[in-house]
Amino acid sequence: MARRELSSTCFAIRLASELPLEAIPGQFAMLACGNGLDPFLRRPFSLAGVSAGQHGTIVELMVKEVGRATTLLRHQALGNALQMLAPLGNGFDLTAVAQRPFALVAGGIGLPPVLFAAEVLAATGTPFDLYLGAATASELLEVERGRAATTRSGGELITTTDDGSAGENGFVTSALLRRVTAGSQYGRVLACGPTPMLAALADLGRARSLDVELSLEEPMACGMGVCLGCVVTTADRRRVPSCKEGPVFKARDLAERWWE
Repeated sequence: MARRELSSTCFAIRLASELPLEAIPGQFAMLACGNGLDPFLRRPFSLAGVSAGQHGTIVELMVKEVGRATTLLRHQALGNALQMLAPLGNGFDLTAVAQRPFALVAGGIGLPPVLFAAEVLAATGTPFDLYLGAATASELLEVERGRAATTRSGGELITTTDDGSAGENGFVTSALLRRVTAGSQYGRVLACGPTPMLAALADLGRARSLDVELSLEEPMACGMGVCLGCVVTTADRRRVPSCKEGPVFKARDLAERWWE
């Protein structure tokens, strides 16, 4: 295990596995944050990158320290072995739509699956614009990495902060709306972030007939659809575990609370 600090509250870890692993941006891992049975439950983390290593696979995660489990993870000794189940769930649809660029939208620590998607799209020459939003400048993560991927794709990097301390002043959803209103035409919007941001994007997609995919951040205990702790309601009134049928959903397939 290797660790890199991203901010006062966030860090990235790289895990090496001897097993081959292929993943789609938007899928996630269930990771044991400590040794033994404490904490008892694994924690879910979106994959920030998966690549071939010298002796297997390198998995990258980005984590915000919010409680005991993530604090334990942040202070794990480098080289420690951790148990991980991955890849889990369903990811983003990266198929190009009518030769239009993607809009990739990340809010705060919702960055990992969006940055993963940006780097996969950049590697295939698929155009996109990348929107990175945070509450304040210190919480804007991996901006230069996002800029490098966006430059490769020929797209634009847009950064926003709620307090105006970096980039455009205001919510990241407002920055996207301004550009859509000005004539930007996107084939698909891919997003991950806090629930209010996702709800605003679902509403924007409905109002502007945009294909919007949301990576939900529902609480998960098992990651395999057994505990039913992450159930969401769909537009056809089914209640489904987001770990199995998501965590990525098309906004139009979710119940009204996501786009009212």
